[in-house]
Amino acid sequence: TNFQSITNTSIIQLGFVPCENAPRFKLINLENPVDVSYWLQIRHPTVSDQSPLCLTPIELNKDSEWQPTGSPLLGSSVALTNCWQNSSTLEFIEESMFLKKMWTLTLPLSESDSESSCTFSACGANRPVHQIIPLPPDQVEMCEDLASCITVVTKTGRRPLQVIRLAKSIRDHLGADLPMVVIDDGPDDYPPEVKAELAKFPKMTYFISSCNDLGIGEGRNLGVSMVKTKYFLQLDDDSLLTEASSTSSLMTLVEILDTTDTTLVGGSHRLFENNSPFNFEGFMEFGMVDDMPSHSIYVGSCERANWAILGFPGCVRCELTPNVFLAKTQDVLEIGGWSNELKIAEHRDFFMRLKAKDKKVAFCKEFFVLNGHTDEGIDLLGLGKEFIGRMSHKSEHFRDKRWNRFDQMKRRFHNLWNIQNCILVGEKQLPDWVQNRIDAERSSLRKALQNLSSDEVS
Repeated sequence: TNFQSITNTSIIQLGFVPCENAPRFKLINLENPVDVSYWLQIRHPTVSDQSPLCLTPIELNKDSEWQPTGSPLLGSSVALTNCWQNSSTLEFIEESMFLKKMWTLTLPLSESDSESSCTFSACGANRPVHQIIPLPPDQVEMCEDLASCITVVTKTGRRPLQVIRLAKSIRDHLGADLPMVVIDDGPDDYPPEVKAELAKFPKMTYFISSCNDLGIGEGRNLGVSMVKTKYFLQLDDDSLLTEASSTSSLMTLVEILDTTDTTLVGGSHRLFENNSPFNFEGFMEFGMVDDMPSHSIYVGSCERANWAILGFPGCVRCELTPNVFLAKTQDVLEIGGWSNELKIAEHRDFFMRLKAKDKKVAFCKEFFVLNGHTDEGIDLLGLGKEFIGRMSHKSEHFRDKRWNRFDQMKRRFHNLWNIQNCILVGEKQLPDWVQNRIDAERSSLRKALQNLSSDEVS
């Protein structure tokens, strides 16, 4: 049968019946759109419970032989096969459900877009890059107390010890706790030793999902929906605050959101092991590359363009930043946050949605956090190396499962945006349209300054 035709009705017509021992598939009931998705366990009556077959996506290999695939395209074939770990646990979701809610796919092309080589629907997200401007004085509400303005949002995958380490670094370097919302995969609870450590942070809300693989997109959306402050600080569970992420440097990010029309201000990542930066920032655009609809990220182009934000030295206009950022809660809720369908590979999608909705992004490299897949510092919790080893082993299982899905999520990401590939362009490249826009903005600013008195210029 065809990959995109898997529905509740067709499963029943194929003769499948519920079974506790068979794999689970996420299906769409097209007869009742309100019932968006649910879990169904199936097997064919001719197959014994002891050796079930699985419904598995398949593709032709180079020898023109059918084989299971962990990265099916829309329209791929499926078949009953022996169960394969990486292929037979995929979620089958009817693609049109994506298209109905992904307004980014139906943005109208501008006249300049329609005249260019970029003619597919997602090109409508190629909006002009506007300068960040100050808010009118009557709209400025200054944040004086970080804890009343900022909530930390963290999605973790069964790694509570890393979360505790992060919370401790916030307390140590900011001098106080911030409200914190943590979303974890479930459904199992944690030992008393871990719960006792979590209880030492009374401002932390630790939510354990009933799903064993909630995913980053849906998890972050759930976390942001629980935020009560006007801003939230996105931090990964394996991040650590440092002297460079002190109250004064964080206040720079806060003041940009307080006083300008910026939606999000990103900071930088540095490796835990050697303190070296690994920033994933840049401008983005859609276009045709080698005759294929593509999404290009000009890595490093924000720093290279140096489109400075007036009054904030070291902070520049950008479109994509690392996953350490401060954002306006309401603005992110308005664009729908992250795509729930993406368990991983959600980073580009989120910033593309911001751009498509004309939300402004800034990047301040002087605010940075340490980041790395390491257990360093966890032993300071006093839980003992044997206990920490057992907890780390469990979290590795979830990480492996997540990375096994990376290719599948990449394909889903491409389907969401109607592209075929994503290209990371080296930091020496700066798109002509970025430079032209910067030159135009600077020319406009110079003309405006010429019409002001010396006092007004000051």
